[in-house]
Amino acid sequence: MKKYGCSLFSGGFEWNGKILKPYGKSNNDGWEFNGSYLKPYGQSVSKGFEWNGKVLKPHGRSTFSGYDCSGSVIKPYGKANEKGWEVRNNRCQPFGKSINEGWELQGEMPLPLIALIVFDLA
Repeated sequence: MKKYGCSLFSGGFEWNGKILKPYGKSNNDGWEFNGSYLKPYGQSVSKGFEWNGKVLKPHGRSTFSGYDCSGSVIKPYGKANEKGWEVRNNRCQPFGKSINEGWELQGEMPLPLIALIVFDLA
């Protein structure tokens, strides 16, 4: 995943099926995702997020403090689409805005990982 029009070296991320990390960095700089939690590499899930298949939320917090990743728009839970990001055609962009403000996806990436990046949750 990289900013639209930029190279992976300038702020891109790589996903290997288990770890999301800044491009070219070590796993220690990344996040682990196992399908039910998303946490900083090698750390406790209490410092990360829980994933229930629809909502990504900080560990131990309410769904209302999370991000709805159940459709083609990733958005803060309970908020309008205009507050979110559209994901389609290997692109992710602010809802209703130009791709020039968005990201290009490099292959398949789970929606919770996209939310982590676009909402700068790391």
